[in-house]
Amino acid sequence: MTRRSLHVWSREEEGLGRPTIMDRALAAKHGIPYVHLAAFSIDVDRAFESFAYDTDSTLPFGWEVLLTETYLLERFDPSKDDERIIVEDACISVLEEEPGEAVLGTQLPFAVYDATRRKIWPPELAVTFTQWRKPPDRLVRELGRLWESDPREHARLFARACLGAKLSPPLAPPTVEALRAMIAR
Repeated sequence: MTRRSLHVWSREEEGLGRPTIMDRALAAKHGIPYVHLAAFSIDVDRAFESFAYDTDSTLPFGWEVLLTETYLLERFDPSKDDERIIVEDACISVLEEEPGEAVLGTQLPFAVYDATRRKIWPPELAVTFTQWRKPPDRLVRELGRLWESDPREHARLFARACLGAKLSPPLAPPTVEALRAMIAR
């Protein structure tokens, strides 16, 4: 009889090979809603990167932020303290990271910032962004154009693009579910 040891998982085997916004402490504190929010943001950013080098891509500037903001607005209610705190904690976690290597999912704070600028999210959450040296004015302008011209149709288009992105590993199942729900609306 041959003895075989059980396989032990290691970080090097799994994952995306890059840092992400996923924070273990926040995942333990907030559970599934936080994990799904972070996974969605990470997956959309991965799709964004896959299209960044595609010269045939017609996706507009800021599309990944609009898609993340759409998810945020559909899944979280800022009038509910527990849901607002999840989003606030996620943004603070991202903003506290030291600048350096690109981290997947960092469009999330930009999505929240835009939602506060458009007064869909409580303006007091904008205090989270006071540390920015310069606000993302161009992004807010471009997003404004997208929000003014049928944002649901834009979200559908961007969701289809994400679902069609060739990613390894593939999109997380909750991300696929959320993107399909955006398309179905």
